[in-house]
Amino acid sequence: MSGHVFEEHTGELRMRLVAPTLEGLFAEAGRALAELTLGAGDLPLPTGDPEFVTLQSTDRDALLVDWIDELIFRTERSGRIYVEFQFQRLTDKTLGALIRGAEPRELRTVVKAATFHGLHIKEDAYGFSCTVVVDV
Repeated sequence: MSGHVFEEHTGELRMRLVAPTLEGLFAEAGRALAELTLGAGDLPLPTGDPEFVTLQSTDRDALLVDWIDELIFRTERSGRIYVEFQFQRLTDKTLGALIRGAEPRELRTVVKAATFHGLHIKEDAYGFSCTVVVDV
């Protein structure tokens, strides 16, 4: 089972993410970012052609921060909110994914960046989990 919960704090917000697989955790991070940006409710359906994202980082935690920051950057650049994620490759240090976005009617929250504050991706018999702090 995948999911996420938000915990607000002045100038930042914690996203608690859980998923049965690492790919699921990264997809959940993308969905949580979209929900945070748009507000609660159903995410819009993606439109247009997919975009390819490729990232390389020093470790799994850094890769998650880079992934979230890449989605934030692309949203700022294109005005699209990314809601569909298909991973072609995902290791502890590399990511390749096709993403698709939607054009939102309005934005509720502007997310500035993901941070490393307290970030550690945990893996156990149930899957993967972590808490990511984002600046808002």
